[in-house]
Amino acid sequence: MQGKFNGEKLRGVFAPIVTPFKDEEIEFGKLKENIERYNTTDLKGYMPLGSNGEYLGLSEEESLKVLETVQKYKAPEKITIVGCGRESAKAALEFIRKVAYYGADIASVLTPHYYADKMTDEALMRYFTGIADKSPLPVMIYNAPKFASGILISPEVAAILSEHPNIVSLKNSSSVHIAKYKEAIREDADFRLLAGNIKTFYPGLTEGAAGGVLSTACYLPEYCCKLYRLYLSSEKEEAVKLHNFLCGLSDNTVGRFGVAGVKFALDLLGYWGGEPRIPLLPIKPDDRRQIEEYFRNSGIVRNI
Repeated sequence: MQGKFNGEKLRGVFAPIVTPFKDEEIEFGKLKENIERYNTTDLKGYMPLGSNGEYLGLSEEESLKVLETVQKYKAPEKITIVGCGRESAKAALEFIRKVAYYGADIASVLTPHYYADKMTDEALMRYFTGIADKSPLPVMIYNAPKFASGILISPEVAAILSEHPNIVSLKNSSSVHIAKYKEAIREDADFRLLAGNIKTFYPGLTEGAAGGVLSTACYLPEYCCKLYRLYLSSEKEEAVKLHNFLCGLSDNTVGRFGVAGVKFALDLLGYWGGEPRIPLLPIKPDDRRQIEEYFRNSGIVRNI
C-alpha cells in the first residue's frame, strides 16, 4: 500500500478514453494523437481501460500496451485512473500490480457481478477491502449498476468502505444522487466522490462531488472543463445553461449509442474514435448524418 493519497488529485474533469480500432486491431498511433491533443486541454486526467475503452474486449497484453501508450504520451501533471475490475479480488490485485509498474495513479475497480445474486453487502465489502489491503495503488470504487448486472454500492456500504485508508474515491454512475453518498460518508473522511456522466456532473458538484469522469469529456473536453470552472466561480446561471446544453446534446445525439456514439463524436471533432470492436456495432449511416447535422446546428466547435 502507498502512503497517504492526496485527494485533491481527483478535483476536476477526467476523460474515460476510448481504444481506437481499425479492422479489429488497436491503432496505438491514433491513441497517442488523442492523448497529445488532450494534453492541451484543462482535463485533470484520463481513465483508460474502462467501459469506453472496451476493456472486456481486450487481452491483458493489449490492455497493458494501451496503458503504456497513455503513460508514455500524457503530460506529467495529468492523473491516470485505470480500470482494473475483475471478478475475483485475487485477479484484480494481480492486474493492479501490473498497472502500478507503469506508474498509474489510481486503480478503478468495478463491482464483481457474474454471481450477481451472491453479491451481498458483506461480499462486496470483503472484495473491496481485500483488494485495498494489498493494492500498491489507491482504489476507486466504480459504482455502475448498468455495467454490473444491476449491483449497487449503497451509500451505507460506501460509508464503511470510505474508512479504509487505501479506498479513496467512488465514481458514481448509479441513479442514487451524490448527495445520498455525501450524507452517509463521515464529513472528515479523506474520500472523494466523482460523477459518472454529464447529466449528474453539475448537480453532483453542487451536492459535494469533487469532479467527474465523463464520456462527453472524450469529445468535448473544453466544454466540460468550462462547466467545472463555472461551478468553481459560482456562475450558476451560466453553469446551468451549459449543463442543459450538454445534456441535450447527449440525449439527442451520441448518448443514445454508447461507446459507438462516443467514437463517432471523436471522429466528427477531429480526434480518433474508429469503430468499436465486435460484438459492438458502429452507428448506422442515417444516424451519423443526423448526429452530424445536430452538432453543426448546435454550433459545436473544437475550442471554447
